[in-house]
Amino acid sequence: WTNPAYAEINGRGQIVFPGGDGILYSLDAATGEIVWQFDCNPKDSEWALGGRGTRNNILSTPVIYDDKVYLGVGQDPEHGEAPGHFWVIDATGTGDVTDTHVVWHRGGEDFYRTMSTAAIQDGIVYISSLSGFVHALDAETGEYFWTHDTFAAVWASPFAADGKVYIGDEDGDIAVMRAGKELEVLGEYNMGAAVYSTPIVSNGVMYILTRNRLWALKEGANAGAPN
Repeated sequence: WTNPAYAEINGRGQIVFPGGDGILYSLDAATGEIVWQFDCNPKDSEWALGGRGTRNNILSTPVIYDDKVYLGVGQDPEHGEAPGHFWVIDATGTGDVTDTHVVWHRGGEDFYRTMSTAAIQDGIVYISSLSGFVHALDAETGEYFWTHDTFAAVWASPFAADGKVYIGDEDGDIAVMRAGKELEVLGEYNMGAAVYSTPIVSNGVMYILTRNRLWALKEGANAGAPN
């Protein structure tokens, strides 16, 4: 479900790849050699399907920002909700950096399983969890600015553009929040079917794929609620 990410770090091209074993790998883009690796699960975690399992997969795409990797972990949605982890890792190291290069971390009751990829804008990280929470965090410190509860499962990722943050949920709702350190919900719109994908906004048009339709909604247009 995930994709690798690429960035130039310390003059070397790195391909950051989430492995099926829950370990995040950085590969030298020129040679394929492992530059560093990071275990995204605590040492005492145990693999078990369902809510009782404490070891998670990596289902989201890593985001590289300011020589750091931002990444959350989770399990298949059918396995249910449970505590997860969101990591920020210094990407300038070599070897096994699990114990040495954590910049900050949210986990346990602070952060639940996620399949979502983080969005980062103006030093703020927007990340959602399967449990339906959207968090705004300081990219440098992990400080919580706000949390929005969608009251539905979230498979999609937040999308930040034009001073707004967009998120879709399993109930078919699209929530639009003002980007920034204070929570302000600008609107919520029901699309008539579950939204499992990430909304995209370009040139004043929001594109949304629901379970059964693809929508293009123009900002300010009198389109009304979808039927």
